[in-house]
Amino acid sequence: MTTPPAATLRLDFHGTALDLDVEDGAGVEEALRFLATHLTAEEAGPRDADRVPVATLRIHAPDGAENLAPPADAAPEDIYVRKSASPFFTVPARRATAGGREYLECTKTGSRFVFDRADRVIDVRLGPGGHMDLVELVRDLVLKHQENTGSVVLHATAAYKDGTAVLVTGAKGAGKSTVLLELVEHFGYQVLSGDKTVLHELSDGSVVAAGWPDYPHLGYGTIAKYPGLREIAGIGEDYEPAEGHAFSPVGKFAVDPLPFRDRFPSAPVGVRVPVSAILHPAIGPGDHTVVARVAGEPAEHAADLDANVESAFDGAHAGWHGFLDDGRAAHAERRARITAVLSGVPAWKLTGPGDLTAENTPAEVGGKADR
Repeated sequence: MTTPPAATLRLDFHGTALDLDVEDGAGVEEALRFLATHLTAEEAGPRDADRVPVATLRIHAPDGAENLAPPADAAPEDIYVRKSASPFFTVPARRATAGGREYLECTKTGSRFVFDRADRVIDVRLGPGGHMDLVELVRDLVLKHQENTGSVVLHATAAYKDGTAVLVTGAKGAGKSTVLLELVEHFGYQVLSGDKTVLHELSDGSVVAAGWPDYPHLGYGTIAKYPGLREIAGIGEDYEPAEGHAFSPVGKFAVDPLPFRDRFPSAPVGVRVPVSAILHPAIGPGDHTVVARVAGEPAEHAADLDANVESAFDGAHAGWHGFLDDGRAAHAERRARITAVLSGVPAWKLTGPGDLTAENTPAEVGGKADR
């Protein structure tokens, strides 16, 4: 890099560190605001010298002189950084490899990344509106390192209150966001995580949950329930969902995260807390919400939890860069212990429209129902 950084920031997520060498005018402010609910960002100092970051991201100003394009003779290929049912979240890219480096350009924004695995450095230049490209890179690196050190990533929202968390886990479209917002709106919880929850095993064998920064992606059936959320999502009064899709993953809306956080408060940054209850929703049309205690052996519940474990290393587009190797196998026993501990936590299944009241919500979650 020919220009010295204006600042070196140390991003940290529960022991996973990234250093950001940021040039003046690099345009990282929106990305840092997005990540600030769950990652700390401080100017790096002498105390960090003995702690090796997963990567150093050298973030260049848009008008910088550095050439981040691949050599002319490098053959590019079309890939996806992320592919989603929503065009909003889909990030197409072109990638080329030359001289031991991977060169990647996000084709919607023009953001460029150059991965130098040998030197543990990633050069970044963000294009117009490219702050979410940087967010995708940070989240991918952090999650992969977390998994490589024994964490479990669960496809679950999480609500925080009084030093504990309630997990809400299930497949896409099950109603996880609906139940999360019901707990926040009616039972005094805060949003710990809106899409993924990272689970850590402590030295004493106990398990704690940490939240994860995500961009709210909500169905109309959820948005319509809460005053002010329709306006935050930019939905007009005349909107009508397609028949049968008010509770469906089809036609979800990307919701601006900053006003969303004003409307639904977030848990304190950096908390890791025990899990006090687990909810498994299957939300859909119905006259009333039914909440039933999960019966059976812990092994059966563990199988349900395992079905919702996910990984940044898996999926058709998980290998959009080769900066980090997949080291999960070294910690398979730890991950099994984590789900085994969770299988002993009280759990309930929810069906129907997902409206939670004091009468149908278990006392362990904050209601009055004795279940």
